[in-house]
Amino acid sequence: MTMKVSLIRIPTIIDVSASTAAVCPPIGLAYLKKIVSNFTNEIQVIDSVGNFPKIRTVHDGEFPITLLGQTKEKIASLLSKDTEIILVTCMFSQDWDYAKKILKEIRLKCPKSIIIAGGEHITGLPKYSMESAQEIDICVLGEGEITLQNILQNIQKNGSIDKNLPGICVRDKDGEIIQNITQSRIKDLADSAWPDWEGFPLENYFSEGHGFGVSYGGRTMPILASRGCPYECTFCSNPLMWTTLWNVRDPEDVYNEMKLYVEKYQITNFDFYDLTAIVKKKWIVDFCNLLIKNNLNVIWQLPSGTRSEAIDGEVAPLLKQAGCRNLSYAPESGSPEILKLVKKKMSTKKMLDSMKSCVAEGLSIKVNIMCGFPKETRKHLIESIGFIIQTAWAGCHDMAINQFSPYPGTELFEDLLKANKIKLDENYFKGLSYYSSMSNAQSYSDHLSNRDILIYKTFGSALFYSITLIRRPWRLFQLIRNVYTQNETDRLEKQLISYLGRLGYRYKN
Repeated sequence: MTMKVSLIRIPTIIDVSASTAAVCPPIGLAYLKKIVSNFTNEIQVIDSVGNFPKIRTVHDGEFPITLLGQTKEKIASLLSKDTEIILVTCMFSQDWDYAKKILKEIRLKCPKSIIIAGGEHITGLPKYSMESAQEIDICVLGEGEITLQNILQNIQKNGSIDKNLPGICVRDKDGEIIQNITQSRIKDLADSAWPDWEGFPLENYFSEGHGFGVSYGGRTMPILASRGCPYECTFCSNPLMWTTLWNVRDPEDVYNEMKLYVEKYQITNFDFYDLTAIVKKKWIVDFCNLLIKNNLNVIWQLPSGTRSEAIDGEVAPLLKQAGCRNLSYAPESGSPEILKLVKKKMSTKKMLDSMKSCVAEGLSIKVNIMCGFPKETRKHLIESIGFIIQTAWAGCHDMAINQFSPYPGTELFEDLLKANKIKLDENYFKGLSYYSSMSNAQSYSDHLSNRDILIYKTFGSALFYSITLIRRPWRLFQLIRNVYTQNETDRLEKQLISYLGRLGYRYKN
């Protein structure tokens, strides 16, 4: 049986006041495309963000929507009418209300196609997703490659799907939604093929320097060295999406993938999308030594947050020598009590020491802070302010203070849902887009108002950058120069360049 398969990445919904949004190639979908290519060569890719990597406001329903990517009408118009299987990924729950509208358009265009949905939102709320979007035939939960392979084998062999397959949520013959047992994780990542990027609009990302991290004026490619995270933070969906199994690839395998992209796409910068890339000190030392030995001559960074245990005075110089330029640390809070409540097993002192080691080597450091946890008080916020001052004084370059958002699949989400503090409606999903907003907030703490959250985010950010620029005034001149030439080297520059671009300013020829 020859299958015609379409893979769709939906657009991202952002808050209207957000200065920037991550415009990144969809690495998860590229991994799934590799699985699909084992069954058919009739594959259509619709990457709505890559096709239109711009932010704009559309009027759809009662309220206007700030959208990154193509509209639902455009996606449906691009979709091949004779496609038999449609894979739709929904990673972020803030996109769900618009995703439902996209699914309706897809079903109208392809009434007989099998629609398979996956991603973190789907994994967190599989039954709810199928109830609220009747167009979905199957939900794939968690790490998707093995499950998708089993689904396609069923269709190829029998023309139908075994509804008892692990890792899926499906309707039985009576229409009842059944969630099956979970599919085992891939144990050895050597068995996992590299992502298949053929058909994705990569040049749209490369030409504008788009990526999750800082572009350094080059061409950026996403890559994964590991999967999963061994920790169980209560605000993170990792335990449900990936489980606490942390797997890491062989350093040489990662290097070879990087080398291929340098040769094929002229890549100069790599964004590692790992949840927790640096867990084992030996691995990062071996990886750095491999890059140094082979002189690949690329920049790479860890923009999504990392632990500090394995980064010390020995590792930091190796990171710099191997081409690492930018790291994001994720302490989340400076309050010991809050860290304990959210199961963030870390020492602020050890993390500060790690940050100082990296700053001493000239690495650009970003610090991620969250506020508004359910039991957080003003006392806890003041403790975090003290930590923010320490990170600025230590020489960290960037600070992001985001509000806590209860994402489906997290322990705190389940707690708030049981306490009737969350209602799965349009306001909840819209509120998830406020995490970085400086004008909208949604507090889930009994002790903090929405206004408290906004004041804290504004004051904390202003305090951090004031201390940073006063203590190191030359950074102000670097900031002005790099924004003017559009040559970003840290997150603040990236945000300012993006924001000015939205306003229509373009300095660089």
